[in-house]
Amino acid sequence: METDINKVLRNVLSTGKVVIGSRQATDAVKNGKAQVVVVSSNCFEKTMDEVKGVPVIKYPGNGVDLGIACGKPFSIAALAVLEPGESEILSFKGE
Repeated sequence: METDINKVLRNVLSTGKVVIGSRQATDAVKNGKAQVVVVSSNCFEKTMDEVKGVPVIKYPGNGVDLGIACGKPFSIAALAVLEPGESEILSFKGE
C-alpha cells in the first residue's frame, strides 16, 4: 500500500522537528542538520541547487498545496526535516 505524502508530512510535523521555509531549509542543509528536504513543485531552482547533498522529496503540488498539507495558512516552497520523529519520511519514496 502506497504511503500518502500528506499523511507522512502531518506525522513528521507533529512528532518530529522541522524547519519551514527556503532559507531555513538551506541553512539546515549547510549546517548538516537536515536529514531530508521536501520541496514544492514550484520551488526556485536556486533553492534546489542549495539543498543538494541531502535526500530531496519533490512534493507533487505547488507551495500553496504544500502549505495546506502541513496545516499552515501560507505557501511553503521548502522544508527541512531535522528529526523524523515517528514518521516514515526518511524511507519515503515518492514522485
